[in-house]
Amino acid sequence: MTQGQFLKALEIISSHYSSQITINQPVNDFVGDLGTKKWTIHINKCVPAVIKQLIADGFILSMGEHGLSVDFIG
Repeated sequence: MTQGQFLKALEIISSHYSSQITINQPVNDFVGDLGTKKWTIHINKCVPAVIKQLIADGFILSMGEHGLSVDFIG
């Protein structure tokens, strides 16, 4: 995700105080451009309204070993 997409996703997720997330989780112990050109969010816990709003705003969610991964598809 770009910085703008990342901030939009955070805005949606943070509107529900019970959400638990991991930001910029390294992939295969590799950081790369995380936090400078690329940002990642993994949702560990959230209410269904967060998922519904993310999808409505063009985000795609996929389950992985670190939780529900958020990405933007437009």
